[in-house]
Amino acid sequence: METEIVFEPGLKDFKAPGAVLIEGLPGVGLVAKGAVAYLLESLGGKRICRFYSPYFPTAGYIRDGKLIPSFADLYFVESPKPLLLLYGNSQPSSYYGQHEFCDKVLKVSLEMGANFILTLGGYGKEDVSEERRIYVSSTRREIIKLALERIDAEVYDGQIIGAAGLLITLAGDLGIDNLSVLVEAGGTTPDFYSVRRALESVNKLLDLGLEIGDIYSISKTYVNAVQRFES
Repeated sequence: METEIVFEPGLKDFKAPGAVLIEGLPGVGLVAKGAVAYLLESLGGKRICRFYSPYFPTAGYIRDGKLIPSFADLYFVESPKPLLLLYGNSQPSSYYGQHEFCDKVLKVSLEMGANFILTLGGYGKEDVSEERRIYVSSTRREIIKLALERIDAEVYDGQIIGAAGLLITLAGDLGIDNLSVLVEAGGTTPDFYSVRRALESVNKLLDLGLEIGDIYSISKTYVNAVQRFES
């Protein structure tokens, strides 16, 4: 069994040279998913393809009586700079499934022309700081140094579970520049304070020039995104 990739009509050979792949799959505090949802709502985006993994959780999502399958979508944003945004409602639930899925996502993104992999995530802690500390990691020390020059962050020491860690690991094996940004997240899901910190970091790291809204606008945007992309 392997991940199925369903391209939008006419987009199987789509190219996005120099694009940054940003991972936004659900995890601790829904930090990555919330941040990418906000980017999609703010910048727009064209869906390129959808990934269906046989290793996604077997539980289904029901909304207004309709079954929503587990999925991960890849969107393209052209401006202010080329981005490939990975948005979804699930991650594979097994070790092998994660490897197989992330390998497919990376392969498709690199074939399109991506040259930098940026993953996001929540760093679950019982006691979180009010400002939500940020932690960065990469397979390249040079990338960490550059990130620390742009954002107020600390070097991460520990494990990164799921796609946020595996995508940068696989990218590093291929010689592709990469960075993981983890934000402290508390017991609230989604943790919109952490989502906002992630957005601020992405905004500075990539020079997007976005005006990041307050917590209320971020939460409202997230709800709108879920209704639009998962219906």
